[in-house]
Amino acid sequence: MYYQSINGQAEQHLSINNRGLAYGDGVFTTAKVVNGHVALLSAHIERLTRSCETLNIPLPDMDDVTCELIAVAQRYALSVAKIIITMGDGGRGYSRQGCLTSNVIITFHDFPKHYADMQQQGIHLGVSSLKLGVNPLLSGIKHLNRLEQVLIRQEVDNREEDDLLVLNYFDDIIEASAANVFWLKDNCWYTPQLNESGVEGLMRNHILQCCNNDRKIMVVKEKLLGLKDIDAMFICNSVMGIMPIRQFQNQPLALIPCHEMIKFIQDVK
Repeated sequence: MYYQSINGQAEQHLSINNRGLAYGDGVFTTAKVVNGHVALLSAHIERLTRSCETLNIPLPDMDDVTCELIAVAQRYALSVAKIIITMGDGGRGYSRQGCLTSNVIITFHDFPKHYADMQQQGIHLGVSSLKLGVNPLLSGIKHLNRLEQVLIRQEVDNREEDDLLVLNYFDDIIEASAANVFWLKDNCWYTPQLNESGVEGLMRNHILQCCNNDRKIMVVKEKLLGLKDIDAMFICNSVMGIMPIRQFQNQPLALIPCHEMIKFIQDVK
């Protein structure tokens, strides 16, 4: 870890009464830092703001958060920034009564060095045996309750594939273990609806915005059978960017359309 702070101070410890620890009462976002700048910074700040408002978490001074991120990011050519906002201490049981403030935790970490090679070579994607719950209230929010993802990641670690596609209990395609998914079929890119399950990733939204007028792309509700005879596929998040899939289950896939998408997104101003 390069850097860490709590509420703007060089602290390492939170109270054992913190509600983020006790109940997962909080939200977070993870960003790529390139050449001293936090990529998609305004989108990350907007996500945190919107998520806190949705969950009725007192909003910290986001100008202070932004200034700290900008200042610290200047130290690093390539790293990963993580911002966590939790409810503070107080309340009894699940009740927030008496808890009037939030905490902001900012950390900077090493960037995963293997991502560059994986992006060129592509990865093998399987299908998880676990299924995501359906909760429209929390769908799309990157909250601190990540037990589903912990269990899915545990399954990934015990499988031969590099990552796993995850469905929800309606058998709708949702996402990978920690990334959104896109696939190409008949010259159109598709990505799942996330109004019932999953996380609405910033890179997913960035791709949708970039492709809005220039490339055919659709947000759909799709079952696993809909991935039969696809031409290409990638997963994405704001840290690793676009990660091409060279093989989905037993099906080899083309990498060129994914690399073309990577270049297209990089060229969009």
